[in-house]
Amino acid sequence: MTPSKVTQLVLTGLALLSLPVLLSPVMSATVTHRVLAEDGAALFSQKCALCHGKDGKGMAQWKAKGQPDFTDAHFQSSVTDQQISEVIHDGKGKYMPSFKGKLSDEQITALVAQVRAFGKK
Repeated sequence: MTPSKVTQLVLTGLALLSLPVLLSPVMSATVTHRVLAEDGAALFSQKCALCHGKDGKGMAQWKAKGQPDFTDAHFQSSVTDQQISEVIHDGKGKYMPSFKGKLSDEQITALVAQVRAFGKK
């Protein structure tokens, strides 16, 4: 075998060995996004659906009091993720309770992702 063939084989081997390291952030981000979405859906069902409805459209008795429809494009474009997070964390007015100390930052982030997911349906 010629030295150039040996070099080519070594480089190919090194490239193949480095693939898991190179792909790890991409694979991790995909898994993290999927886990967040699943956790967000489960959390929404447990903590939010009673008032906001399973589909995120809200409940008739609360809409008159200012409850948003999470599926509405206008709502989705009018608020930032930070604003949604703050409302979940701090509450809003006398009807939206604060989840400060009841949900972790990661859980609130998952709920924000779920609220955004309603806008894509």
